[in-house]
Parts: sequence; structure tokens; C-alpha cells
Amino acid sequence: MTTSYLDLRGRNHLHVLSDENARFIAAARDAGWTAEVAACPGWNVADLVFHMCKVQAMFHGMLTTGAASPKDLPRTERPTSDDGLVELFTAGATRLERLLEATADDSPAWTFIGTQPAAWVKRRMAHEILVHRFDAEIASGALSQTDEVVCADGIDEKFGVFLPWFGEKVTLANTVHLHCSDTDGEWMLGPGGGSVRVAREHGKGDVAFNGPSQLLLLALWRRISVDEAVDAGAKVFGDRAVLDAFVTDFGV
Repeated sequence: MTTSYLDLRGRNHLHVLSDENARFIAAARDAGWTAEVAACPGWNVADLVFHMCKVQAMFHGMLTTGAASPKDLPRTERPTSDDGLVELFTAGATRLERLLEATADDSPAWTFIGTQPAAWVKRRMAHEILVHRFDAEIASGALSQTDEVVCADGIDEKFGVFLPWFGEKVTLANTVHLHCSDTDGEWMLGPGGGSVRVAREHGKGDVAFNGPSQLLLLALWRRISVDEAVDAGAKVFGDRAVLDAFVTDFGV
């Protein structure tokens, strides 16, 4: 597993996970359970919270039961009340945090891209809840600032996990350079073996996307548009159409 940006600075994904679990459920309450989640058509905030309950239960079950597939795990039942939903999320968050804390980083773990070290799960869960906390905050109309190193790590994690998972569904005929303006974080992306080659390096691409790491992360996850990122301080140099096409293909 590639060293993460947090690891390079002595940071801990479990600390991020714990902090973001608390921020997520607070943001969900602030938004209101029936508020629409713009990035997830058809979902309201209650649906978003229940989604996280199911993801927590899936990873906990796969780490503890030896099941071959999440399909073999017991179904997570949706509570009938808002308070019950909060309790289910909070209990699941605490249970998974404690399990991951007790699990060695190099222990083999099931993931949707094949067996990986447990450190993969710790990183994935930290960024899963981070992005969905953004969803809840956007639903509430009050998007807050996040540590720039955490966001840079989120960009790197998205490239490391989802480009291999998407495979040939995401391709690049051109080159894209991303550069965080507020912390270390720089990537060159280009054509490579039917998918996308990613390197942590400086370079000159057909298009460059430069700005605060949170804006770049939000745009890559299509939580904001590239135009909204630019309006908030990001910059695009070169062939904008190349960036728009990549974000469209890769932002889901």
C-alpha cells in the first residue's frame, strides 16, 4: 500500500475517522433529516446517515466474521425513528473505531478492490465519512474548512482506490496536473495501460488545476463544480475541456 500523505506527516487516519464521525452526525442534525443530498440524487440526509451505518456494519462484519462477501452478512435494519438512526450510527462508529484501533495495519482485510492491509480500510473509512460530512454540510448550507493535509490525503486516496476500481471506465488521452496551493500535494495524471497513470510529481500537463486542497477534493468528488472551485480561489491553466471531461468521468 502506498504511503499516505498523513503517514508522511505522522498523522493517524483513526484520529481523522473519529473526528469526522462526530462532525458528520452533527452536520446531519443541523441540516435536518429531510434535506436533500445534492450529490446523491434521491437521497435525503436520513438516507445518507443510514448509508454510513451500512458501510460501518459491512467493514466491521468483514473484519470479524470471515465472511467471503458482504452479501453473507446480516442485513442492517433501518431504525423507525430519527433518534434510533443517530443511535445506530453512533454505536456503529464507536464499534468500528475500536476494532480498527485493535487491528494491525498489515492485517489482511476484505475490500471491494480485493484483499488489502487493514490500513487501507482505516484510510478508506476516514475519507468515506469526510466526503459524506461534506454532503451533510452542503445540505445544511454551511460547508466548513477541513485540515489541508487531510484533504490532500483524500485526493491521493481517491486516485489510489477508485482509478484502479473504475479501470477502463476512466481514461485520459491528455495529461492533467493537480497541485495543492496550501500544502504538499502534487500529481501528474496521463494515459496508461487502458486506464490512468498517476505519479506524485511536478510536471506540465495539458491542463493544470491549482488551489487549496479542499477545493480540489470537492471538485474531484463533484461536490462542487470546477467553476465553483475557481470562484472560491482555485485556478485552471491550459485546456479546460480536458479537466472537465476527467472530472465528469471520475467524479462519481
